Amino acid sequence: MTSNGKAQTWFTIVAPAESEAEGDRLFKLHAEWMEKTHHREGDKALLHYNVAKHSDPDGHIIFVLTEVYETVAGIENHSKLWHDADISDEFTKFISQCKVTSGTATVIQSLW
Repeated sequence: MTSNGKAQTWFTIVAPAESEAEGDRLFKLHAEWMEKTHHREGDKALLHYNVAKHSDPDGHIIFVLTEVYETVAGIENHSKLWHDADISDEFTKFISQCKVTSGTATVIQSLW
């Protein structure tokens, strides 16, 4: 099934090398929270969730979070849920020490 026409959001988080373990811990908790709280069917359905990690030549750790939802209603629902999430304060503190870029878009090319 392709994701063409679906709503995608992403975050690229460039963290200092010494924050890698904290990032790993928080993304594990984030995935667990997503699995417990997000829809799997309907307009708010979370279709794909990925966190990738690598390091750059300067030793920074780069986390790339990608979420694809059935419609933008899923992204809006995520934002509402996030305000009450147990880990939101910790996660916000972590990313405040990082360089973050993010965005939301409609998928225009997708395979499978």
